[in-house]
Amino acid sequence: MSLMTALNEQLLINVYQRDTDDFYTGYVQALGNNAVILATYNDAGIADGAVLINFAAIAQVEFAGVDLDDMQFRIGVAAEEHFLTVAGKEEALRFDATKDLLRQLVAQVHASQQMVMVILADDDAYLEGQVAAVAEDRFTLNVFNKFNYTDVRTMQVDHSDVLVIEFQGLDLRQETALVAQRDQLKHVKSALVPNDGQLTTVFEHALASQQLLAVMPKDHDDDQFFVGTVKALHDDVVVLSLKDMAAQFGGYLAIRLPAIQSITTASDYLQTIAFYAAWDAERQFTQQPVLNADREFDSSDDLIAGIISSAAAFQRVIRLRVADEEAHLLGFPTQVTATGFVLNLVGDEAGEQVPLRNDQVLEIAFGHIYAYLQERWLQRG
Repeated sequence: MSLMTALNEQLLINVYQRDTDDFYTGYVQALGNNAVILATYNDAGIADGAVLINFAAIAQVEFAGVDLDDMQFRIGVAAEEHFLTVAGKEEALRFDATKDLLRQLVAQVHASQQMVMVILADDDAYLEGQVAAVAEDRFTLNVFNKFNYTDVRTMQVDHSDVLVIEFQGLDLRQETALVAQRDQLKHVKSALVPNDGQLTTVFEHALASQQLLAVMPKDHDDDQFFVGTVKALHDDVVVLSLKDMAAQFGGYLAIRLPAIQSITTASDYLQTIAFYAAWDAERQFTQQPVLNADREFDSSDDLIAGIISSAAAFQRVIRLRVADEEAHLLGFPTQVTATGFVLNLVGDEAGEQVPLRNDQVLEIAFGHIYAYLQERWLQRG
């Protein structure tokens, strides 16, 4: 009944899944007897594909709240500023709500050979692949692993096991183009450089060659890593120009070398991101129009102090990781001195001020789309 209301009134909703913190935000496009199809938005408010969710996977449907208010704002900014999106750039799939939605989806993505992402019951993996064959109550999925090109699998998937299928998002569209060249893809052995005194040399070479790197920080409990190119290097700080999962400009990261666990200089995933970057460049899709991917940094300066001073001067939102703190801090700096500053927190901790020393700062992320959106939110007054 909640989903029917959302369909009839075209309400923006959050659909929360069972047994995970993941949820989808979007509008109901089709409602069947045991599944729903949402046209979804990503965290930046950009229309980005769609998802089929089996009712068995749904824990809750949310119609109102702080998160949805924030998303409505972001969607409005994305429209106003003409954020890049693939929505509407390919033939829309069509569904008859009186018939089984999963069967219709599987048949259409089989015909188009577009990549999909599938989540199955009793399986923690997120499986990306192409539907190779369709039967009455199951389908064959040729799995593609963008992290490891030697991982080649074919699976028989029963319809009754399917919880979620994502389709037609930006990264899946790029992956479809990548897989079209599957026969030409060459596996490369991952080359990992641990933090044992060699990082400066590796970063110097990467700065000169604009080599794509993956940087794994220390003490991140979620296996997070950053992909990008080196923009500046000074003393024990490197500045990276980041690429997001679709190889679009993802802002900058300044990180102290002692806070780095390792660097990957070659891998199949870096090949994947390089392909996506070329796909983006060919279509003028490399960065959102409100961002600046061409900022320069002076490698002779104290990079941490310079970034903080610039953020204070222009009231820019930055995200910090500081020594002896598990959580990241999000805010804008004020009261800058030669050795420290005050961070005015935003978001859930808005109004709180945290005095910090420059030498406490391990990472600064800045200049990305989420910082821009937070700044626009603050400008609302």
